[in-house]
Amino acid sequence: MTTVTASPGVGNRATVAGPGLPAGRVKIADRVLQKTAERAAADVIGVDAKNVHVEIVSARDTAAVRVASPFPVPRLDDTAAVRATTPVLEAARAAQDELRARLTHLFGRAISRVDLTISGATAPQRKRVL
Repeated sequence: MTTVTASPGVGNRATVAGPGLPAGRVKIADRVLQKTAERAAADVIGVDAKNVHVEIVSARDTAAVRVASPFPVPRLDDTAAVRATTPVLEAARAAQDELRARLTHLFGRAISRVDLTISGATAPQRKRVL
């Protein structure tokens, strides 16, 4: 049986020991956690990862994540899509909850808070028919 114990800090450090194996440590660089959080946030929100900025603030046993990203909205001339769209604040709250759960799973530690700042809007590009 393998035992993994995470210690405080943004970078996860784990002590790994198994039957007949010496204890060791695994250190995950902070930039890896940041890139992972950026890609997860982009996936959850539905935007390109290059437009997402993430900061991770670590506490003793948890971390808080700050995300700044544009938010997808339908084209304003598509009235059917506008009517069918979830209101932005409701969609943002759902994205925060999903991102907290996903990052908790990915990082293997509690994410106490996800702050989401909507830095703009992105609309789908109009496709040209030739």
